[in-house]
Amino acid sequence: MKLLILMASNPYSADFNTMVKFAKAGIKRNDKVSIFFMANGTYCLNHDKVKELAEEGVKLYYCAHNAEERKINPPSYAESSSMYGLSKLIVEADKVINLS
Repeated sequence: MKLLILMASNPYSADFNTMVKFAKAGIKRNDKVSIFFMANGTYCLNHDKVKELAEEGVKLYYCAHNAEERKINPPSYAESSSMYGLSKLIVEADKVINLS
């Protein structure tokens, strides 16, 4: 199953821990897990737990415009995208979880 998690909350919110738990549960189930960071969620990109998820095979995407607005220097393990890219990910996903 393809699981897409939309993350719009900052890394200090309860949604951050929920995102990590959903992603790890998807990994255990052998799901293809992707996370799209947008709005204040782009602040999560440089968190150690997000790097760990990338190392475990989670595909990470972020809204380049939102990251630029917040002056975030995204890591190399996350792929630059846009709202158009997000719409394509949503269409391809079997399940979408929105954390905002």
